[in-house]
Amino acid sequence: MKNWIGRLDKWDEKHPFLMVIINGIILSTVIEILNQRSPAGCLRFLISNPVMFLVNALIITTFLSVTLLFRKRRCGMVFISLIFLIFAIVNFIIRTFRTTPLRAVDFRVAKSVMTIVNMYMKPWQIILCIIVLVVAVLLLGLLWLKTKKIRPKYIRSILAIVLVAGLTYGSMIGAQSIGAVASHFDNVTNAYTKYGLVYCFGLSLFDNGISKPDVYNEENIERILSENEPTGEVSSKRPNIVYVQLESFFDVNKLRRFTYSQQPVPNFVQMKQEWPTGILKVASFGTGTANTEFDILTGMNVQFFGAGEYPYSTVLRNETCDSINFELKKLGYSTHAIHNHAGNFYARNKVYPHLGFDTFTSQEYMQGIERNALGWAKDKILTGEIMDTLNSTEGQDFIFAVSVQPHGRYPEEVVDENQTITLEGAATEGEKNAYEYYINQCYETDAFVKELCDTLDQFSEPTVVVFYGDHLPNTGMVEEDLIEGASIYDSEYIIWNNFGLKLEGRDLCTYQLSAYLTSNLGFHDWTLAKLHENNDYDTSDSEYMRDLQMVEYDALYGKKYFYGEDGPPESTEMKMGIREITMDSFQQVGNDVHIYGQNFTESSVVSLGGDRYETIFVSPQELVVEGYTLEIGDAVRVFQMASSRSWLSRTDNEYYLLGPESLITVTDMNELDAQRNAAGHMIPGRNEE
Repeated sequence: MKNWIGRLDKWDEKHPFLMVIINGIILSTVIEILNQRSPAGCLRFLISNPVMFLVNALIITTFLSVTLLFRKRRCGMVFISLIFLIFAIVNFIIRTFRTTPLRAVDFRVAKSVMTIVNMYMKPWQIILCIIVLVVAVLLLGLLWLKTKKIRPKYIRSILAIVLVAGLTYGSMIGAQSIGAVASHFDNVTNAYTKYGLVYCFGLSLFDNGISKPDVYNEENIERILSENEPTGEVSSKRPNIVYVQLESFFDVNKLRRFTYSQQPVPNFVQMKQEWPTGILKVASFGTGTANTEFDILTGMNVQFFGAGEYPYSTVLRNETCDSINFELKKLGYSTHAIHNHAGNFYARNKVYPHLGFDTFTSQEYMQGIERNALGWAKDKILTGEIMDTLNSTEGQDFIFAVSVQPHGRYPEEVVDENQTITLEGAATEGEKNAYEYYINQCYETDAFVKELCDTLDQFSEPTVVVFYGDHLPNTGMVEEDLIEGASIYDSEYIIWNNFGLKLEGRDLCTYQLSAYLTSNLGFHDWTLAKLHENNDYDTSDSEYMRDLQMVEYDALYGKKYFYGEDGPPESTEMKMGIREITMDSFQQVGNDVHIYGQNFTESSVVSLGGDRYETIFVSPQELVVEGYTLEIGDAVRVFQMASSRSWLSRTDNEYYLLGPESLITVTDMNELDAQRNAAGHMIPGRNEE
């Protein structure tokens, strides 16, 4: 064994470039076994698309070739290989839990994802991952100490690096020219299978935004505007409009293999028979909630963006965008978002103002949330939140409510012994448990749908409600698991109303739904809606798709001719929650501080003397901080905290303790100075945090 290692060591010193190439091929094979989820899958990839296997291997080899310049080349080789392997393992884990692969955008939303990782992975799995990572770092450090130095041959090494980089670039260009790889991915998951992990992930790093169309110019934008100029006609009947985006929800009767102990979605099935409905084509499977939102709200097609990109994580962080909100606000509507999950997930608290929302009620502002066995908030909370929001204004409202209860993961073990529905037809016990959990979440969400309609049926204001699923669930299903003619990219919508509105349903894409609704309501003052309407929602029309892409590019990345002289809409001053959270007073009770006010929730956290403390929620009117003694000059404030420990909002006024029996509310710094002088105390200034 020692002799064999010694010979390999000498060969490596003699032929370092060949060793880099061999390692690149081996590493590429291992990565694709993980990406394709089996050795057989890797072999299929190699046979079906050898050019892209070569491209992936060359990309890896290019990175490995840099180690030719290192004195501790072998340690550098192991380090770079380890990084690639970690990416491949993370991709394998992510695809196991959510179907879609690892993309660059996942690192932009990593902070949000970490808040729900415990809902996907068991504690021992999280601990095991941490242990493996720590061990890998320790072994790498040991290898660095033990690896002997080898003097690089710099000129030869630089020539080798340039050669490999040139071959890699040329192979990528050649692969595109012969059609071995597509320049844009309509389906990210399929792309990773067809073209390989390394190439696709690399593309996701750089392929962001919308490519500038070849025909983009001011004249063509003006042509589109003139051809689709709104009539300005707006119906005098202006109902409340409520969208309810149902997380991972669909008519599970379309699963061909299963039979159920009772109808799992009885209300949704009945409503499809009584109300306008149709297929709603969505852009993703198993994930992509935020992208469905983007399509619905803006009337824009997210598939024009980069591979797997979330506009919420890129352009909409800084740019406002035309949306149904801004259009309805012109007609006097108030606009509201509601979501029974964390307010900072997908950075909604930062993105929603750029889409024109006036208020956003997330779970941090809700009272009485019930949770399912995995910890997701149950959807029935949304009925009361929607009704309270409708009653919070005098005029018409647009409400965009997003549910969360049927969200994955879908556990292969029994997590709830009291489920209502059982099923037959599963291949394994694990599959049966996963689907039964999912089916029962849909059953409860379906009950919420009926409750909301029953409540609104008695509501005095005319209201139209659009129900739809954001995407199908990641239960491990494939297209063959669905009834004939159904697709894993097919959701459905239903348009319900309480005032006798008559309209026909038709099949649509997500980015067409708002246009279809507003045109049927008699609102003809939205340019993007006219573009969809004038082209009869026909996605096979290449000129229609070209014009839509041109408008999207111009509005978000181009010269913004689309907006005219007024320019893009201004971001709204969005308020978190519809109920004002106020702090009225506080007092020392023994060793504890009691804070009194209105509309506190379990996410309310008290700040004392500039630091936030663990807070006990007693009631909407009372909070308690245990084990704290107030001191003269202490500032007191209440924050609404998101799950990542960042705050979403805070009480308007900050209280200061002037003495044992004296406190003031700071609304004016001059007032604070006057009170300081009168009391004879040195009170610290406002802590802006």
